[in-house]
Amino acid sequence: MKSNKEDFINPKNGPVTFLLVAINIIVFLVLELMGDTEDGTFMLLNGAMNPYLVLYNHEWYRLFTATFMHFGIDHLANNMLLLFLLGQIFERAVGTTRYVGIYLGSGLAGSFLSFFYMCLVGKNDIVAGASGAIFGIVGGMIIVVIVNKGKYSGISTKRMIFMALLTLYFGFATAGTDNVGHLGGLLAGIVFTFISYGIPTLIRNLRNKGSVDFEEENPYT
Repeated sequence: MKSNKEDFINPKNGPVTFLLVAINIIVFLVLELMGDTEDGTFMLLNGAMNPYLVLYNHEWYRLFTATFMHFGIDHLANNMLLLFLLGQIFERAVGTTRYVGIYLGSGLAGSFLSFFYMCLVGKNDIVAGASGAIFGIVGGMIIVVIVNKGKYSGISTKRMIFMALLTLYFGFATAGTDNVGHLGGLLAGIVFTFISYGIPTLIRNLRNKGSVDFEEENPYT
């Protein structure tokens, strides 16, 4: 029987998570070799999200590219640690295809909501980071835990909700954090996971329960 430690360091148990972490790290290293990832102008020139450029220059690709960019090593490390630890559990729960869709969809949703909010209030910030996608995983795990009767892989519903609220709190308490993007990713993860995983799982559980009840009522069939 393998230990939990081995599970977390074995790429076979979370191949997409390992790939996503690798892509984010490679992008960061390439950008660091090219310039300074803590320089907003440099990040803007290389794909970070900015509402003015998206809206008036129609550079919509920035909503996507920004989700693989990070402002400095601390920003990268914090995001990759959460992605590495929670992403593998979520990937095993929902499967590879759903996982990729929920991760990318949540990242784009976070970027878009951040873009929309800044346009609404007249802000012109430079935004980057995988936080929206990672918050999507957090939101998705809440659904996974709920539909699995309040517990999955040792994680309870209360623990997941507490983690989400605590992470959001730290975001609001830290200057320069894109909290709207975080919230957008979290909500998107909840919605996407409920539609793609939650509903099918609930239906399957109801069918299985119905089959068991029928067998119990008809022991001679």
